[in-house]
Amino acid sequence: MISYLALMAYIIAFCHIAFFLVFGSRILKTLFNIFMGAGFVINITELVLSWYKTGYFPSSSLYDFMNIMSAAFVVTYFIIYAKYERPLIGLFISPFNVVFSAAAIVAPVSASYTFVDSIWRYGHLPFVILGTTFFIASFLSAVMYFIQERQLKGKKFGMVFQRFPPLDTINKINSTTLKLGFYFYTIGAVLGFAWMADGGFESLLASSKIIFSMVTWVVFAVIMGLKRWKGLSPRRMAFFTIAGFLCVLVTYIGVAVFLIR
Repeated sequence: MISYLALMAYIIAFCHIAFFLVFGSRILKTLFNIFMGAGFVINITELVLSWYKTGYFPSSSLYDFMNIMSAAFVVTYFIIYAKYERPLIGLFISPFNVVFSAAAIVAPVSASYTFVDSIWRYGHLPFVILGTTFFIASFLSAVMYFIQERQLKGKKFGMVFQRFPPLDTINKINSTTLKLGFYFYTIGAVLGFAWMADGGFESLLASSKIIFSMVTWVVFAVIMGLKRWKGLSPRRMAFFTIAGFLCVLVTYIGVAVFLIR
């Protein structure tokens, strides 16, 4: 199965970024990016082959969902890297690629096509998934913030402190990923409502997704509002981001595991 190749690529990528943390070699950083890119290409190839084989956009099974999430994490990483050139965010993102790729291998491949295939569906899914991965990246940057803050307060200016971005850069990454996540998720949610109005979901799945999605959107809307109008400190912003991530975790793991058949 081609998913084994993606898993292998992401495991090798993670090993390279872990070595980069220790040694700081540019070659290791480059190899990490190469293997992350290779895993992405494999994910996309698998999705295209599945689409060609079934005639449906591959999003109706847990297997498809895991592959799309894995590819979306790579897109998220490279967007952050292109803006800030800080590869160590990949130390936190690449384990998600490993987990989702491994889950795809054991996930059911069979899909149910009881939904109404609509043009709204093709916009809803990419935007919601990208919004989710950016929310998770925002959470990961918050974790980085607390790690670096602890190093600074403890005056531990060793390997971790030197390799991690400074606190102001981490805060910028947190703000950027949060904004992108919110914008993508909002667009995806609107398109999802349009798809539902077109008869795109069965009633139980629809109601559950609406509830979980609205809770997630409201949580991050509150965080965005507090940041804009209350001027949250970077530290408090990191705390709120982590709380928002927990909501995303409930939304997608809950829906994917217990509702998608």
